[in-house]
Amino acid sequence: MSTSIGGLAGSGLLTTLRSVRSSKALTAFSNWHAGAMGHRALGLKMDDLIPEEGPIVGEALRRLPPKEQEERLFRFRRAYALSVSQIELEAKDQMAASEDQPYLRPIIDIVEAEIATKENFDLLDKIPESLKGRNRSS
Repeated sequence: MSTSIGGLAGSGLLTTLRSVRSSKALTAFSNWHAGAMGHRALGLKMDDLIPEEGPIVGEALRRLPPKEQEERLFRFRRAYALSVSQIELEAKDQMAASEDQPYLRPIIDIVEAEIATKENFDLLDKIPESLKGRNRSS
């Protein structure tokens, strides 16, 4: 049975969304928007804009490899110096779209999943019957 959402069938809606998401117009708009934000002109990546407050991002930053931590710190220092001087990097030195790949968001997702798993585990007051057969100690 297919549900109707906004006049479109469920499977038709998914097909429409997939085609829009992969369209050249949306990709061009996305690239324009990322460039208009201005972080690339200062040499920053999109993940550099994630606020550091909070335990989840703090744990994700702690898990970053040392080389990535050093590169992040360099990007921040350079962006601060450029901002104080009120200048931008030359076009050849700006962050290219191909270099602006997520490096922190995947780690944040892992930390969030671990916290959710721990919270779910803490809510258990007994072992579910479906899992008892898999436990060799019982």
